Amino acid sequence: MIDPRSSVIARRLSGVRRIVGFCSAKGGVGKTTCTALSGLLMVNAGRRVGLLDLDLQGASAHILLGVRPRLPDEGHGIRPLPVRTGLFLMGAAAFAGDRGLALRGSEVSDAILEILAVTLWGELDALLIDMPPGIGEEVLDLARLVPRLEVLVVSTPSPLSVAVVERLMGVLGEMRVTMSGVLANAVRGPTAPVESLAARAGVPYLGAVPWDDTLEAACGDTDRLSRSKAARALSRCLADLRLT
Repeated sequence: MIDPRSSVIARRLSGVRRIVGFCSAKGGVGKTTCTALSGLLMVNAGRRVGLLDLDLQGASAHILLGVRPRLPDEGHGIRPLPVRTGLFLMGAAAFAGDRGLALRGSEVSDAILEILAVTLWGELDALLIDMPPGIGEEVLDLARLVPRLEVLVVSTPSPLSVAVVERLMGVLGEMRVTMSGVLANAVRGPTAPVESLAARAGVPYLGAVPWDDTLEAACGDTDRLSRSKAARALSRCLADLRLT
């Protein structure tokens, strides 16, 4: 039996010009930071952007952006939480707050379907999706439910990160998900491992975002985040993709 929510999702996303997921098979590489900074850079350039935190167990975009979790407004659907002019956030934290969610396989898929089906994004230049680490239900379901999805792959130059991210890219390639680029993040030294990773996969290498020790102090302050060294570097990396 086909879940009717699947057909609703296409309508909910009909006003979104571009859907971009930030993904990595390794946790702790700064994927959430890259997603949030990209959203801030876009709204600072006059775009209208949605940010979907799809890390159901480890949602943290609201903390980074200084958004207090609360039940969103309802009316023939649910409106995402405003972050600042032109930027809107939705994710599990809007419903669960800072409580943990213990979800198993089918429950994860059901939660993703529900969030995508009920959220009223309206007209957006882009919907940026903060994917959870790994190759789990979230990645597989999103690729199936959102045919227009393109992904940016985030990795640090660490051999551990590069090794597991390469496996993720192999799966994404088999699923025919568009990979728009590979980004080296939290860089403190040579970026050759990430550049080689991109070359082996035949995916554009976008550039490097240096380690920025000011980000933790800027957490919750969107103005300081926008002015950070990491944001400036990310803007250069994403310029050719028109994501800034």
